[in-house]
Amino acid sequence: MAFQSGITTSANDLLDKIRLFAAGSCGYTQLMYQADAGYYRLHLQHAASGQFVHLHSYAGYVAWYGSTSFNSGLVYSSQTVASGSFSVSPMSGSAEYFLFGGDGWCYCIVQTASTTYGPLIFGAIIKSCLFTGGAFLSDTYTTNVRADIDGNTNKWKLGSYYSGEETVKAFYSATTRQLDSYSPIAFNGVTPLYPATVEVGRPTPSYFCSMMGYAPGVRLLRMNGQYVNKDIVTLGSNDWMVFSMSYGGYAFLK
Repeated sequence: MAFQSGITTSANDLLDKIRLFAAGSCGYTQLMYQADAGYYRLHLQHAASGQFVHLHSYAGYVAWYGSTSFNSGLVYSSQTVASGSFSVSPMSGSAEYFLFGGDGWCYCIVQTASTTYGPLIFGAIIKSCLFTGGAFLSDTYTTNVRADIDGNTNKWKLGSYYSGEETVKAFYSATTRQLDSYSPIAFNGVTPLYPATVEVGRPTPSYFCSMMGYAPGVRLLRMNGQYVNKDIVTLGSNDWMVFSMSYGGYAFLK
């Protein structure tokens, strides 16, 4: 696993740090990186998983989304077939950032205020069944997943704002919200780290979901009363850095 931390001074600077980390430590190929209207656009591909991810810096934030192809002649926001988009806003001035990664996944956690952090997450899930796709992007509140199932091709399931066949349950699921009720374990005080499972909606029966896999390098945990941002939880030979974001606590493999 790969880890990097430091200080970023702008959205342009943060995008460049993500670029170097994703290409140097996470197996992504840089397809394009260039100035665009005073900011920068970045297009990446992970060939083994078939993931394309597109990022752009702006005055106060970095935006990103996925697609199923890349065309250098198209503007940043018009790659096809496109997922929904996300954004994260670094704290103005100098902001602390953390990068976690492995082959096929890259997670950036950046300071958004004096005591709060926001995520920029993209990668490919570890599949629990066979299907074409698996690329995902998330801000932990909402997750988009490519899943060519039920007769679909180049299909993106578009996150928590949708229902039925389009829904994605990941990261901030009911499990996450209920962790405070079930951990730590009463008899030994241990706080479990739960896999961040990824489920998607199915057309039949309506509003039912199937588990497609789980996100690598991230777990869910109880934060309240036990941990604060940037604490380390050690399990065996692995260190996990924890943050409180969106609907729960998240631990990233360092």
